[in-house]
Amino acid sequence: MKRLFVIFLLFISFQAKASHIIGGDIYYNYLGNNQYRFFITLYRDCNSTGAAYDDPLALTIFLANGAVFQNLDVPFPGSIILPNTFNNPCATPPSNICVERAIYTIVVTLPPVVGGYNVSYQRCCRGPNITNLINPDDTGITLTTHVPGSETGFTVNSSPRFTNYPPILLCNTEQLTFNHVATDPDGDQLVYSLVTPFAGANSVNPMPNQAPPPPYIPVQWDATYSALNPMGVGSTSSINASTGILNVTPSMVGLFVVGVRVQEYRNGVLIGETVRDFLFRVFNCNITLQALLPTQEQLPTFVSYCQGLNVNFVNNSFGGSTYAWDFGNLASNSDVSSLFSPSYTFPGPGNYTTRLIVNPGMPCTDTAYMDIIVDIPFVVSWTAIDSICITNNAVDFSGQTSHPNATYSWSFDPSASIQNPTSINVQNVNFSTPGYHAVLLNGNNGACQSSFIDSIFIVDAPNGSIILPPEIECSGLTVQFQSNASNTLSYNWDFGVAGTTLDQSTLSQPSFTFPQAGNYTVQLVTSNIPGCTNTASLTINLNESIVMSFVHSDSLCGLLELYDFDASVSGPPSTQYSWNFGPNSLPNSANTIDVFGVQFLVPGNQDVLLIGAFEDCIDTVYSNVFVYGSPEINFAYINSLLCAPSVAQFVNLSQADSPVLYTWDFGDGGTSTDFSPEHVYSSVGNYSVGLTMITLAGCIDTLYMLQQDIINVYPRPVAGFSVSPEQTDICEALITFTDLSQGASSYYYNFDNNGFTSSAANFSHNYTNTGSDYPIQIVTNQYGCKDTMILTVIIEPTSLYIPNTFTPDEDEHNTLFRPITDFEIFEWQLRIFNRWGEIVFQSNDYSIGWDGHFGEILCQDGIYAYDLQYRSCEQEQKKIEVTGHVNLIR
Repeated sequence: MKRLFVIFLLFISFQAKASHIIGGDIYYNYLGNNQYRFFITLYRDCNSTGAAYDDPLALTIFLANGAVFQNLDVPFPGSIILPNTFNNPCATPPSNICVERAIYTIVVTLPPVVGGYNVSYQRCCRGPNITNLINPDDTGITLTTHVPGSETGFTVNSSPRFTNYPPILLCNTEQLTFNHVATDPDGDQLVYSLVTPFAGANSVNPMPNQAPPPPYIPVQWDATYSALNPMGVGSTSSINASTGILNVTPSMVGLFVVGVRVQEYRNGVLIGETVRDFLFRVFNCNITLQALLPTQEQLPTFVSYCQGLNVNFVNNSFGGSTYAWDFGNLASNSDVSSLFSPSYTFPGPGNYTTRLIVNPGMPCTDTAYMDIIVDIPFVVSWTAIDSICITNNAVDFSGQTSHPNATYSWSFDPSASIQNPTSINVQNVNFSTPGYHAVLLNGNNGACQSSFIDSIFIVDAPNGSIILPPEIECSGLTVQFQSNASNTLSYNWDFGVAGTTLDQSTLSQPSFTFPQAGNYTVQLVTSNIPGCTNTASLTINLNESIVMSFVHSDSLCGLLELYDFDASVSGPPSTQYSWNFGPNSLPNSANTIDVFGVQFLVPGNQDVLLIGAFEDCIDTVYSNVFVYGSPEINFAYINSLLCAPSVAQFVNLSQADSPVLYTWDFGDGGTSTDFSPEHVYSSVGNYSVGLTMITLAGCIDTLYMLQQDIINVYPRPVAGFSVSPEQTDICEALITFTDLSQGASSYYYNFDNNGFTSSAANFSHNYTNTGSDYPIQIVTNQYGCKDTMILTVIIEPTSLYIPNTFTPDEDEHNTLFRPITDFEIFEWQLRIFNRWGEIVFQSNDYSIGWDGHFGEILCQDGIYAYDLQYRSCEQEQKKIEVTGHVNLIR
């Protein structure tokens, strides 16, 4: 059978320019003897200003390779106006709807050929107001169908054709259910789907005499539209693949192209396909009444179909005033209600169809249906022990059910010893891992399913071990025990003391004092739940602890003193004791408990150790003896030149092992108690300095040291000089320096912005820098003592004033342009230029200025450039150049 392409456009005019084609379809019947009758149905807009029907219609037949087999002219058969159908009494449709139909027919002889025939017709254009296409006013349609080739064995075949066409108008947001079924004269199987239809021709060549060969270009969807969603965002469109039932719920108004494809199969082999192309016009119906019911699954109280026989209905209808419910109990006439949202208890399990009529008996009414399935509640559950120790665990699960004849399946995790049992009770399930284990019981009674999930907890066995302190045999009779335990909630210690129950503890880290030395077996039992325990034990050997202390003589002065040491000890009888007095003692060591007459050979801190040893146990006590050394007195000062007044820095070199008081006598009546003081000597002379040292502890003593004439203080020179003149200009900048100092033997001057120096007492200097200068004089005497003095010299610079504007208007004011200076000029050249670079004035005489003339001609107002080059007394050998602009104003 052939591939059929049908385009059916239902159109409502929106002032459609010159467009007139709405749509059409093409199909054929096989007549025998290789003859086929083709039906070309065209639809146009009656209200359009476009062209009339084609007379004749140009139909083109192509071979499989695209070559033209035959061009046919099909005469115009006449047309009819189709009636508009809109069956919603609750809405008023638009009035400007007119669809005209013409059915062209022709009989053609087509001998069987390989590849078959493609029969096509093209026409432009669609309407400009189509919502879901790009450039719809320049988009045409292509009607095409395919006659199968001889190689398929299906040349004897008539194409399927659609029996109904959809309604012209749709209400926005209202669901349409339309039977879009097609029939096939040969009884082939038909499968339906939504697709994109073809375009064809254009506004430049809207009525081609010969259609082009396939393949054909599909229409271009606008953004957010597609074949599966031709009505746009928020809308729904679907078609049942087997029945052709089309369901559409629009969400916006407009004109929408929709494509429906039907594929035909014979003996399981796909022969061809048909596409119907049609238009929906969606408008705001302003419907004020509609019957709306949710599905049973959408009810707020819905859990399953087996939750009982009572149903609480929800009514989503609007615009109604009266309601008629029929709950679908065929055995009763009383299963009705007039409430808005009633409840109803069905007589027994089963399937029911509930009907709701809104405003029954009125002109505007609506009906909705709901399928209901009810059954008695089906519940399953199970019970088992909540928790159990992992050691030798075995769990029994007891199932409970409301339907004993149902089937069951259990789901355990992989650690369970039994997997997927199907009985209602399961016994002796062993779990190999600790922790929570979820257990699921599923039940199925044929109509409903039920499940129950819960968990049990497998408690991991506790793990505990005893941790002893290091060298426990040397720690005495009191032991601090520790435990390394996991999965443990309680501790039970038994310390192994015979004949008593007081040697127990429930602490995790207990401390226990044993009654005497000996061997003891300590046991720790850890547990988490009853019956889930762990036991650890250790045997320990305890000895009495070694306890030692000693006293000795107080710290003494000097290295000839002798010290006595008296020890107190306790511990195991065989403990050995020894002394260590350090390497600087006589004796260095001893093995008796008490030691007398120990001498230390060096002063300072002396470490003394008493050591007790028993088998592998050793204990040590420590003390410190301080031996005072004899004090020593000494001092010096930091040697430097002292010129009155001057500061002398003294350095205390005395040594003592105890606190000390120091008193200084500086020989000029001054004193100090600082450790290393500073002292200012104001007068010239030689001074003797004394230091007194008093120790306050240990070797208590008073020492005195005098250093004769240790300090020598020399006189300073007095700096002084004059400059003449103190202020002048750069052209007369010779300055005379005259020494006025006292007691000086050498001189140093720094002047002229630190650019020059001199060691002469008196001299003259010609300044090269302008501004304020601060010459400095430093004088030194025969002892090396210095003094300094600073003066001020002011060197004024030369000045040059050049005006920027002059007015040579003969009013005797500002009539000349002449630079003014206050210094002596040796060479002078002034030139004036106009805007073209011509020299309009020049002079080598400082006293002559420009009067605004160029020769005898008076220059125009404007800006003129000047160039001045000169030499002056400021820098006699250097020519200075100054350039700028002057404004001439009359």
